[in-house]
Amino acid sequence: MQGGILVDIVIVLLALLFAINGYRQGFIIGALGFAGFFGGALIGVQIAPLLVEVSEAPAARVLIALLVVFGIAMLGQWGGSALGVRLRKRVKNDNAKRFDEFGGALVSMVAVLLVAWVVAAPLASSGMPGLAAAVRNSAIVRTIDENMPGPAQNVYNALRSAVNTNGFPEVFSGLDPSDSPPVDPPDPELANSKVVRDAEASVLRVSGDAPQCDRHIEGSSFVYDADRDLVLTNAHVVAGTESVSVAGADGDVEARVVVFDDRRDLAVLYAPGLNAPELDTLDEAAESGADTIVLGYPQGGPYTATASRVREHREVTGPDIYDSGEVTREVYSLRSQVRSGNSGGPLISADGDVYGVIFAAAVDDPDTGYAVTMDEARPIMEEGQTTTESVSTKGCT
Repeated sequence: MQGGILVDIVIVLLALLFAINGYRQGFIIGALGFAGFFGGALIGVQIAPLLVEVSEAPAARVLIALLVVFGIAMLGQWGGSALGVRLRKRVKNDNAKRFDEFGGALVSMVAVLLVAWVVAAPLASSGMPGLAAAVRNSAIVRTIDENMPGPAQNVYNALRSAVNTNGFPEVFSGLDPSDSPPVDPPDPELANSKVVRDAEASVLRVSGDAPQCDRHIEGSSFVYDADRDLVLTNAHVVAGTESVSVAGADGDVEARVVVFDDRRDLAVLYAPGLNAPELDTLDEAAESGADTIVLGYPQGGPYTATASRVREHREVTGPDIYDSGEVTREVYSLRSQVRSGNSGGPLISADGDVYGVIFAAAVDDPDTGYAVTMDEARPIMEEGQTTTESVSTKGCT
């Protein structure tokens, strides 16, 4: 929270300084410069997502995004201000000059607030938790974000998605911080427990190829119906794929996506001939403080168990995996380190039964992850038991 207060103080100080400068240069110059700046920024935020792809490093992607957006925006401001200087010379009336001065102060303050929001887009999804947390906890930035019109939100959502390098979809809408209640640290002994070894045969690596975005994907999954060879994973893991396989005890097994829900971020895979045991699922919800374990294949590595503890069980509203609309989901927030590649893996109890499906990690807190509850996942699982026909995996995320 202190980082958010510091961000607010900096914004207020900058607004006051720019108000003084705006008073001196006047409304005409300020307004046209303002229009040029944001016209350029709008162009920049549409170009930046294409250029940040040259790097996977979070800091580099943020720097590229800011340089592109502000470089083009400054060119627009220069052009607008130059036109404003020519027009202001024509103002001769004293009352008109006074209005021009106070109008300049006002428009400069508004410009600072909107610039703060423009900067917040890449920083809030930068993959640098301390910086992301400070921006998301800024009361000023969040207030601006909540009141921006839909078209502007859509443009900057695209920029946030491009800068995001943690491999997960956004959990919350806009710039909401990932506030979750504190709980005790997870019990590290859980990661070495017998239930982890027993579950290994049921937790599968998912691999796929998505030619439309020239990408090879990897994630996690688990068997939930062994008789039908059905596997549950995240929709964002298989989005845009044309071929998918799961790695079981007998090696790689070809699979096909038979259910794809981009709102709940869940998908069912049918893998005939899989020969893997299923995990039992729990009907009751986990309570805050419950011992849990995250299973999967983080960062393309080997089967890994990570101890976790439930922070809370709640409903959250956030974007679907394509940022094309909002969805309300029932999730667990967890005190745990959830990494790219854990997506689609099970969240199990200390007894080895499944509480939920891992799908995201907080961008502003390295010790917070998220899982979709079984109540949320069960309709998708049941739908998967009624079909073996392939469905579209739509586009890449």
